[in-house]
Amino acid sequence: MTVWAEAHGMDAEGRELTASVGRGTAALFLVDAAGKETPLPLDDKGRWEREGSGPLSAPVTLPAVPDGDYQLRARLTTPLGTGTVDSALPLYAPARVRVLTDRPLYEPGHRVRFRAVALRAKDLSPLDGRPGTWKVTDPSGEVVLEERAPAGNWGVVAGDFPLDRGAPTGTWTVSWTSGGASGDAAFTVEPFTLPRLRMEAKSPRPFWRANDAPEVTGQVSYASGAPVADTDVTLAWSHAGAWPPPTEWLRGELPTKARTDAAGRFRVTLPRVPQDLRGQATLSANLEAKDPTGEPVRGGVSLLLSEDALAVSSVTELEDGLVAGFSNRVYLRATTASGQVLPGAEVTVTRAWDPRDTGVSAVADEDGVAAFQLDPGPAVNVVVPPLPVRVQPRPPSVSLVSSQDLLGAQGGQTSLEDQLALERLLPVLHPCARFVSPASGSAMAEFAVRVGAAGQVLDVGGAEEGLEACMASALRAKGLPARAERMLQLRFRVMDPGLPSFRWNTQVAFGDERGVSEGLTLAALDARSCLPPTLDRAVAIPGALTWRWWADKPELALSWVAEPAPDDALPAAVLACVKERFARIRAPASKQVGRGLSEAMGVVRFIAQPTYGGNGIPRPPQATTFLGYELKVRAKWDGQDMGETKLVLRPARLPPLRARVTPVLAKAGESVKVELLRGPGFTGELPKTLELVAGPARLKEKLDPATRSARFTLPQDFEGWAQVEGVEATARVYVAPRASLTVEVSPDKPAYAPGELAHLQVHTRVDGKDGEAAVGLFGVDETLAQLAPLPGADALDGLRPSPSVATPAFGVLDGQALAMGRIRGANAAAAALLRVTAVPSLEDVETPLSVSARSPFSPDAELTEPFYAVLTELHARTRKWEETAPEGETLDPAGLARLWAESLAACEQRGQKVTDAFGRKLRLSRLPQDLLALTDPRAVVVNGTRLPEDVVNWGAWVAREAP
Repeated sequence: MTVWAEAHGMDAEGRELTASVGRGTAALFLVDAAGKETPLPLDDKGRWEREGSGPLSAPVTLPAVPDGDYQLRARLTTPLGTGTVDSALPLYAPARVRVLTDRPLYEPGHRVRFRAVALRAKDLSPLDGRPGTWKVTDPSGEVVLEERAPAGNWGVVAGDFPLDRGAPTGTWTVSWTSGGASGDAAFTVEPFTLPRLRMEAKSPRPFWRANDAPEVTGQVSYASGAPVADTDVTLAWSHAGAWPPPTEWLRGELPTKARTDAAGRFRVTLPRVPQDLRGQATLSANLEAKDPTGEPVRGGVSLLLSEDALAVSSVTELEDGLVAGFSNRVYLRATTASGQVLPGAEVTVTRAWDPRDTGVSAVADEDGVAAFQLDPGPAVNVVVPPLPVRVQPRPPSVSLVSSQDLLGAQGGQTSLEDQLALERLLPVLHPCARFVSPASGSAMAEFAVRVGAAGQVLDVGGAEEGLEACMASALRAKGLPARAERMLQLRFRVMDPGLPSFRWNTQVAFGDERGVSEGLTLAALDARSCLPPTLDRAVAIPGALTWRWWADKPELALSWVAEPAPDDALPAAVLACVKERFARIRAPASKQVGRGLSEAMGVVRFIAQPTYGGNGIPRPPQATTFLGYELKVRAKWDGQDMGETKLVLRPARLPPLRARVTPVLAKAGESVKVELLRGPGFTGELPKTLELVAGPARLKEKLDPATRSARFTLPQDFEGWAQVEGVEATARVYVAPRASLTVEVSPDKPAYAPGELAHLQVHTRVDGKDGEAAVGLFGVDETLAQLAPLPGADALDGLRPSPSVATPAFGVLDGQALAMGRIRGANAAAAALLRVTAVPSLEDVETPLSVSARSPFSPDAELTEPFYAVLTELHARTRKWEETAPEGETLDPAGLARLWAESLAACEQRGQKVTDAFGRKLRLSRLPQDLLALTDPRAVVVNGTRLPEDVVNWGAWVAREAP
């Protein structure tokens, strides 16, 4: 604390002077909200220190007071007098605040109840009596409630807010703020009706394997428990996971309807799970049912499909990998496929590629985690089979884009009868899609037809060859309905049907092949229909096609020359069809064969190849191969064989130095062992001592060279995180909080009649013994969960700081589980600690706060009050003079100065203050211009005949005469 006083004065020439007061004493007080002063004693020597004529300074320790808004008061006594100065001093410890509402959904007109808990961030102790402010904000951001509400016992503060019947709907926010710490919660306001129905659906088994026929059972009932009988239940399915379900499942083979029986129950049986199930996949269904009044109720169910009955996940000390020829510390968590933990299970690990390996076994802890020292052997090629590929049905190859009747009476619009006929003829046109190149994927076919009155196609325009010619030929064969003659402009969109295709190699013996390739392309597209749709490999067509071209002949002279057929040659019928399609090839007349040449000849060889993604077999999936370790894991639990599964791990690199703490979950005052483990890359020497940082304590112990370890005894009052420092390796130990709290809530009866009062028994235990605790009860109708998610028992988990983890151990054990004490097994805790990347920082110091204040010094403000007192006396004496002075006597400036002196003396005699801020009497010559103008004779005298006709400037006279 630093305190000082300043003196203000005037020199002989009227200039203001400021100087520090070098003598005096000070006293400090802490003033609470009620105005009560608490003296603050000085530390150290118990007296103020001053360097020269500087300020007074002394260290002061504030008393342990509840959080709140205080004032720091300094009272100084100097030879010039005593003065006091106050400074606002908000004393608030860093805190964690959580806010809860009694439910997430309200209607306009309801009363919203909310509650907050405030805990000290340092030790999570309740902040009783801490001041704070509730604030409720509507969806538009307008604050509709702001009231101060201090926390009560256990740091809990409650409030409520009545919603107007016209309250805006949307998301509202309620917050409680105290000293920079705040918490908030959102709730929704909208009209709603609690559902009268309840839907329950489940899977009879926790998971289903290949060749199983999954089932879904459920019940539809009223909220009262009465069944909804003989009603339909609809199901809409979806899936998640890498394994693709059969396409038939999602195209309607999965059941979409069920019907309830007299008890409101229903059962649905699904098709059997295929043998190609890989890994795990989830089938989910959204269910809906209605009662006789039409009110709907919705629910959901998920079915887990699993290849293996056993599921295993791992954590290792080496980036979740293994090192060959090394004793690796491996933690395995064995569960059923549905995630059921197997505490105490006997887990056996063997090398999957070595049938002679007998493996190693270990017993899982309370969290189903077993610890192994494992040598995986040399890394091998691990082959991961590919997932099955489901062929998706292709959309129709031909679709009608537009049609116009140029002879029609409807402005070119085709009659509805013709449009329906064209739509029905689309399947007839599908074979023509073979003329669409796989490279382009789609094409537009446009041509015109003239249709006679009998429906026959009389003429076709724009369909000379290829796609259009094929489609026009199909229309000629089928015809259209009989009616008036018409001329139709037709436009179709044609998609590649995914048939196998041809690629060829042309060798020119003479001339140039230009002009020939176009003819070969058209014939190759036509011949696609000859190939088997399921062609899954490239096959060479046995034989070579020789061609000869003359400029005066549009058709090529073709002949096939037989060649030896390979073992996997196409069937004879297919080859005959292919050769027939290549029997006639026309070259465009507009193409030139070569530079000045009029003929050419050559040889063509063809290869048939599949078109992946078409109607044939898709591109074969490729297995994934990498270098790693493939392990086989088996588990026995409670005398039963839980099955086996495979675990694949990647190679890892051994670091130069590792540190390991035993145990990783310790108790305050317990001894822990820190061991250093060297790797092949370690150089240099191990340190002589190790340091374990446990909160504010830094423990140092000598390192035993033989065992490369040191033992530390944790402080008796320690809880939280301790870690090894000073070496290039990280190791941590966690000490859980000493107090563990459990809460049990039970009703006095299992069931109640409407209108009956229910009594709840709440039982709290602290460290296994009966103890008092703050308990919050929130009760809502369970059917509200169908409209909005309800808060669970973990709503306050975020109050306790949790460590940061790269990824949760085994996918489930995160930092919050460690902080909340949900990990019971030593192996599980050790694995979870390996994933910790940063521990929460301790907030063991209060928030730094710097305050300052000074009493104001305003000479003009201190001058105003005595001036007006003298001015009032001056007016009174002037009125008396006007009444008693002889007729014709006037008041000149000198007379007014005399009256001012008399007024000054009269006020001083009555004990009124007649001095300015510097202790000087209020002489007219010292007054500022604005106050001096109020003493002008023309402003004081009421009767103008009492003023001289010769006006003397009052300000100039005062400046000259200095009265």
